[in-house]
Amino acid sequence: MNMSETQLSVDDYLDLYLYAESMDDHVWQQEIIETLQNSHNEFRKELQSVACKQLMEKYEHINEEIRTIYQQLRIHSSNEYLLEEFWRLKQQRILLGLQIRSAKHHSP
Repeated sequence: MNMSETQLSVDDYLDLYLYAESMDDHVWQQEIIETLQNSHNEFRKELQSVACKQLMEKYEHINEEIRTIYQQLRIHSSNEYLLEEFWRLKQQRILLGLQIRSAKHHSP
């Protein structure tokens, strides 16, 4: 379900909510509110899952770059640029690891 379909669905539920209000049907209003809350929670979970997946992909990409530089450093151990790049990537990997742990910890 894309964002416009989600929005249309929310708009429809809001219309139903107002209609239920005009009929003074509080039970139906509560059902509509619960449905919207559940929909919101599912959408939030999906977004968190996508974000976590993107972080993992970045982490794997950085690992591959580190492996490549490490292989180059085995041949050219005194190359300052490679050494700086190696440490920069390791720092990025640490930060991404923290972000991934945080995202997994805060997922509902």
